[in-house]
Amino acid sequence: MPIHNSKPSQNLTRFNIPLLMGAVFAASMGTGVFTFTLPLMNLDEKAGGMWLGSGFAGYFLAKLLIAPLSGNYADRFGSSKPLLFSCGLAVLLPLLYLLHPAIETLYTIQFILGLCAGTVRTVSMAAIGASMDGDKLSSRFAMLSAVMNSSFLLGPLLGGLLYIDKDYLPVLGTMSGFMGLAFIIFIFCARHLPTRTPEPMKTKADYPGPQHFISIMAALFGRGMGIGSLIAFYPVLIKSSLQLSPGTTALIFSVPSLATVLLLPASGRLLAGFDRKLTTCIGMHISALALYILGSCSTAPGFIFTGILSGIGAAISMPASMAVCSELGCAKGKALGFANMAANIGFMAGPLFCGTMVSSTGHVGTPFKLTAIIGALAALFLLYEGIRAKGHKKIGLATALSSALILLLLIPHNLQQKNNNEIFRYSDIAMGTVVNLTIPDGDNPATQKTVQEAVTIMHHLQKDLDHRNKRGSVGRVNHESGKKSVHVSAKAFDTIQRGLEISEKSGGSFDITIGAITTTPFYYALDKSRFAGHKELINYRLLEIDPAENKVFLPKKGMALDLGGLAKGTIIDAAADHLKSAGITTAMVEAGGDFMVFGDREWTIGIRNPRGNGIIGHIKIKDGAVCGSGDYYQFITPVSKKEKTRKHHIFDPALLQSSAESIATTTIAPDAETADALATTVFIMGPAKGIEFMRKHFPNCSAMWILPDMSIVSTNNFPEILKRINAN
Repeated sequence: MPIHNSKPSQNLTRFNIPLLMGAVFAASMGTGVFTFTLPLMNLDEKAGGMWLGSGFAGYFLAKLLIAPLSGNYADRFGSSKPLLFSCGLAVLLPLLYLLHPAIETLYTIQFILGLCAGTVRTVSMAAIGASMDGDKLSSRFAMLSAVMNSSFLLGPLLGGLLYIDKDYLPVLGTMSGFMGLAFIIFIFCARHLPTRTPEPMKTKADYPGPQHFISIMAALFGRGMGIGSLIAFYPVLIKSSLQLSPGTTALIFSVPSLATVLLLPASGRLLAGFDRKLTTCIGMHISALALYILGSCSTAPGFIFTGILSGIGAAISMPASMAVCSELGCAKGKALGFANMAANIGFMAGPLFCGTMVSSTGHVGTPFKLTAIIGALAALFLLYEGIRAKGHKKIGLATALSSALILLLLIPHNLQQKNNNEIFRYSDIAMGTVVNLTIPDGDNPATQKTVQEAVTIMHHLQKDLDHRNKRGSVGRVNHESGKKSVHVSAKAFDTIQRGLEISEKSGGSFDITIGAITTTPFYYALDKSRFAGHKELINYRLLEIDPAENKVFLPKKGMALDLGGLAKGTIIDAAADHLKSAGITTAMVEAGGDFMVFGDREWTIGIRNPRGNGIIGHIKIKDGAVCGSGDYYQFITPVSKKEKTRKHHIFDPALLQSSAESIATTTIAPDAETADALATTVFIMGPAKGIEFMRKHFPNCSAMWILPDMSIVSTNNFPEILKRINAN
């Protein structure tokens, strides 16, 4: 018969607790570096929103599965073995990517990393819970939360710096290094970890009822759902709203964790004497409010404010919720295992829910609002339990029910944004941005199916035309440069042919062989001398094509195609063509500010202010495409007084440096591919050459330039800019 002990284990001394937390910090840093940068790579690899959501759901599924198992194991056999095994396994994970370098492998690694991270979190919490009780327990859990959140603050910052060259190997290497460090520290403190965390001897009256268990688990599920949504889609929302570098995106992404880390030590001490259920509930509702506000944010100050608010809520709720779970009446590992399982169900549901809702609501922010409402609803059970425990059962019930009614009314209010005057809009993530397909009177199953098929076509084409995809047509051509010709898809061949035509008409201002430079990560930030030997590799005239067999050959090693100047337009056109073939007569296809519209409807398109917020005005268009180029998408600011202009991603092939003739262009053409290519071409040419080029080769198209002094020049046939505001 097992011996039960009513006192907590005292294996962990004051010296060993910092050691344990240091190991947890290192393991969490490895997880943070990896999980932040994976959404950025997902965008760069042009994977869709559901793929991103499903990948993160798998990560949290792994944590869900392992939490109760690892907790029970720690109760029965001790903490050291699961901690050492999980960290040791994580050290070896980069080998999988070296054997098969593909995004599918990274999501496999993420699943296994979820098993490792779930074990470390659950078992370390159980070790802390088994070593103390009372108010000191809340204080220790506050410290553990601070350690975990500080790693989630520093991990993304480091991940953003490591991924600045769009190479995932440094990220994997750093993740492995941190996990190795955690493994070593766990070895040093292994003999001081609890050998088992038995279930305390209690009478039946000492055990809380099932409603207590359900209420805290529901609250943890709601909070987990919000956190999972943020981890998977917050970097996407920031990047699509602000067009920032990976490092700056990481900085804003880390604000909630920074606020949490700074506040946790104080909150653990100050709130230790307060009712833990009510404290947990208040903190969770503050975090839910922050998430709801975040759904409407589109500026850096807005993201920072909501991040701070979210951090305040987390700092209040985390220690209290851990203490509540630790006192559920069963063994610490078992109790905290179930708690982490509930949280991880939420972590898993959040990304899946957001991935689905991004597609159905037409906005990345709306799913955050809906997730916030669900999280707030889930915490109401705990609110009722906390007020009831104070002897105010009726007040607790009335408060919970009235709050639930208000929250439920917010759901249809937010879902109404989906349809405006019966306009159907379908959104997804593709080509590194949010794409929207808008169809008047299209909210019916047949149209929705057609739209989903169109987005699938977009995903397929982007993989085929993107030079970063080594298995796509363009990637394979580049890989065999100087070696042999490559058979490409019919769509890729046609796009390359049309790219050559524009290259020839522009005299090389637009050159699809610019990939010799632009396939280099962060090329526009490098010194011009770096590309001195690349001049002979950039020459569209050298490209050999075989129309009979759809073969393409780059004759010199080092040459590379980059269809980025027109491929987005190609993909938009393909989606529009599919809609037309299905009988849809009026629609708009938009991706990252480039538009293709067709049908009887006249559409209003805003022209972005390249040096400020909002737009400089808008134009009316019917049956045509509007595309833009600008130095504000990818750039670095001048770092010395000698440099007057930004270094940005639009390269002049003749000068081998960023073009300085314009800061933004907008072009209108019958199709998006032409408009996209012209936007890049006339940006490089500037208006002096560009107006004559348009008149001679594309008289049925029009263009507008915004120059460095913010003056505007346009061709004679460019539409009137309506409601123009001061662009300065």
